[in-house]
Parts: sequence; structure tokens; C-alpha cells
Amino acid sequence: MVALPLVAAAVPAAMYVSSKLALPRDVKLIKSLIGAKMAYSAMEKNDALNLTLRFDECYRKYPDREAMVFEGKSYSFRDIQLASNRCGNWLLAKGVKRGDIVSLFMLNKPDFIFCWLGLNKIGATGAFINTNLTGKPLTHSLRTATSSMLIMDTELTDAIANSLDEIQAMAYRIYSYGPEAVDFATPMDISQAPDTDTPEHLRRNTTADDIAMLIYTSGTTGLPKAGRVSHARASMGPQFWNRFYHFSESDRVYLSLPLYHSAGAILGVIACWTSGATLILARKFSATHFWEDCRVNNATVIQYIGEICRYLLNTPESPLDKAHSIRLAHGNGMRPDVWTRFRDRFGIPLIGEWYASTEGTGALSNYNTGPGGAGAIGYRGALARALDKGLRIARFDCKPGEPGELLTLVDAKEPNKDFKGYHENQAATNKKIVKDVFKAGDMYFRTGDILRRDSDGYFYFGDRVGDTFRWKSENVSTAEVSGVLSQYPD
Repeated sequence: MVALPLVAAAVPAAMYVSSKLALPRDVKLIKSLIGAKMAYSAMEKNDALNLTLRFDECYRKYPDREAMVFEGKSYSFRDIQLASNRCGNWLLAKGVKRGDIVSLFMLNKPDFIFCWLGLNKIGATGAFINTNLTGKPLTHSLRTATSSMLIMDTELTDAIANSLDEIQAMAYRIYSYGPEAVDFATPMDISQAPDTDTPEHLRRNTTADDIAMLIYTSGTTGLPKAGRVSHARASMGPQFWNRFYHFSESDRVYLSLPLYHSAGAILGVIACWTSGATLILARKFSATHFWEDCRVNNATVIQYIGEICRYLLNTPESPLDKAHSIRLAHGNGMRPDVWTRFRDRFGIPLIGEWYASTEGTGALSNYNTGPGGAGAIGYRGALARALDKGLRIARFDCKPGEPGELLTLVDAKEPNKDFKGYHENQAATNKKIVKDVFKAGDMYFRTGDILRRDSDGYFYFGDRVGDTFRWKSENVSTAEVSGVLSQYPD
């Protein structure tokens, strides 16, 4: 009988220790990461690294299920399969080969996804050009892509026309995708292209080094840098994400972020391909129509950048604010002063704040269901930190609560920790790497972000290092701002 009081006393003690060490949260993180690594190993073993095979798996499972909705029109997995096959076969007929790069200057539409899939189905790479660019940043991005073909949305004709001489001097073949005629471009008519599968050997034998897409990030020089995203990385990230946040085929993901960014492309589109979820694609973000779109389309997941949440809070309050089916809002850059107000007003059960970059080698995530940890960009308990020492906040030796630059381990053996560098920019690549940091032979990626970790394991964003700043959750170069201002007289 003496043992019973001891057991009774041990239970709350164990609960207290578990709470302080955050074991359940760490175990969830570790299980998700192990599951993702096992899935990646299976892809590698089965010669299935090409990310289009993630989509093919969904297509084979449920070809006639709704895969995507755009402006009221529904697309099944079969519809996307056939359209992307036509794009792939059209590209082959135009001489695009495995390993080639094709620049995509396209808006958030199904056409973007058809072209992207079509390129990867023939082993080619898409360079995703930011559709807000004009002038020098646009021509620099096109030049950096080292491509000879440009597929442009006809709604973006003016941006290309204003720099046409320079673009044509790069020997670009320009094709227009859309109903309007463009006098300097050849229409991309895929209607007569075969909708049969592209040759299988073009998407097989894909290695961890093969590049699926180029995604541009802001550079300290003021001009975009093309981050090289491998098939392995693009496939691995969503494998973890879907496990950690329980994505499934019953989810309906509302995406208003641009497809040319990694957040929308990888954690939006590819996460749907990996889980079988339905993608609800918006042409662009609209605070006025956001919740109505979610209600009409029965969305269960929304993706944000921090400014989106602030814009939504700035709309007039409505009795319909909580009339939706959203179970998860995930994204990056939600400000601490917005966090709780956003959750309470719109009734969001789970916020998934994360920290990552297109080309970086580490990530953080905050699975947040209550006030604890609100405003944090990620969480690592004692167990997770002990098992994975690949994220370091460095100044000299930062103690809990002290700010420092986040360094993330580079490990070529791990797809989520392998830094592929910037396309055609070795100098920028070299600047991002530091060696022999904590021991001889190690290598770390410099994020350029000042973070701090509190004693409970929560990470908080502080500031940017160097000549960049955060604006609408994007890194902006002060050199770029200076360059624009210098064009105007005093």
C-alpha cells in the first residue's frame, strides 16, 4: 500500500518534468521528421525523386477527385495530368531537353501549374520569375536564368514590352500563354499537343542534385538571386509538413500567395500533391473576398504571410468572421501583436508559424493552439535540441534570451540541409557559407536573421543583418531602394 502514494506523487512530478522538457511536442517533431526521412529514402530507392511523381501518385489513387479549384472552375487530377502532359509534349516539340531551363513569367492561374509540371515531366527546370518585376530587376532575373525560352502570361505584356530590346538581345524565344495576341510573342497553343505521358526516362534517374526550379530571393546588391531548389528538397519539405500538421486528402487548402515564391509553390502546391488535398487557388490576395472564398470553397487550411493577417484584421468586423471551416492557418511573419487578435476574432484552432528560406538549410515551426508561444517563429524543446544541433544562434556563445544570428548546418547528405547555392552567382553563394564554426570541417549557412531563444525553447525573430530589411514578410535590399530613389531628382 505504501507504493500507491509514491505512484500518485510521481504522476504530477512526471507531468511537470514532461511539461518543462516539452517531450510530447519534441516527440511529435521528431516522429514527423523521421517519417519524412523514411519517405524520402523510399523515393530515392525507387528512383522516384522527380517531384512530378508526387502528383502522379495522387492521380493514380483518385484520378477523378477534385485536385484544384480556380475562380469557380474545378479541375480533377485527371484534368491536370492531361493538361500538363500536353505542355510537356509541346515543350519537347519545341526542342526543350532534359536539363534545360525555361523562364515562366506567369500569374497565379492553372496555366502556371500545367507548365511547371510539364517542364518537370521532361526533366527540365522552371525559372519562376516574380511577376511584380519590371525594368532592370526583370531583365537581370531573365539573364540569370540562363534560359533561351520565356513563357509569359498575356496579362503581363507591358512588363516584357518595356524591356523587349534587352530581352530579345538575350536570344529569348518568347511564347505567350493566354487568349490575347501579343505582336512580339508566338502563341503557346497546346490544344493540338498529345495528352499522352511524356517519355518516362526523362523523369527517372533524377538525383538529389537535379534542380526542379529556380526561385528568386532578394539580394543585398539589390538584384534578385536565383535559389536552386532540387527535386529532393521540394519533395522532402512537404513530407515533413504534412505529417506535422496532419494534411490529408480531406483538406482543402486556400492559397492566395504567389506561385513564384517557395511558400506558395512548395508548402502550398506540392503539399497538396503529397497529401492528396484539394488546392483552392486564388489569383491574388484580397482582404475583401478572402473569407467569402474560404466559405464558398469549404476551405480547411489557409496559408498566410504576416501582412495578410494584419490586412484581414483591418477589415470591418462581421457576424460571419467565424463562419468557416478553417482548422489550420500556417505561414510565416505573423506579428506578435496580431497573433492573438487574429486567432480570437476569426476562431482559428491551430496556427502553424514557421521559419525557413528558399535556399536555406534549416527550419523552425511553432505548432500553436493557445497563448503559450504566441508570436514565436518556432520551437525546439530540450530533446529536439539535443538530437539536432544543426541550428545555432551565434554571436559568441548565446545564452537563452540573448540575440544572435541564426546559423544552420549544411549537410549534403540531407536534402533539407543541403545548400545548392545561387544559379550563376558563385560570389553570393560563397558569402552565405561559413566554415569551421563549431568544429573543424563543419559548414553553416548564414541566414542573416537575428533570433533569440527563450528558456522554454521558443524562437523569436529580431531583425535582419546587413543591408536588408523585412517588408511584407519579404527581405528587401536597401541598395535596391537606394537605386530607385537615385533615379529621381531632389
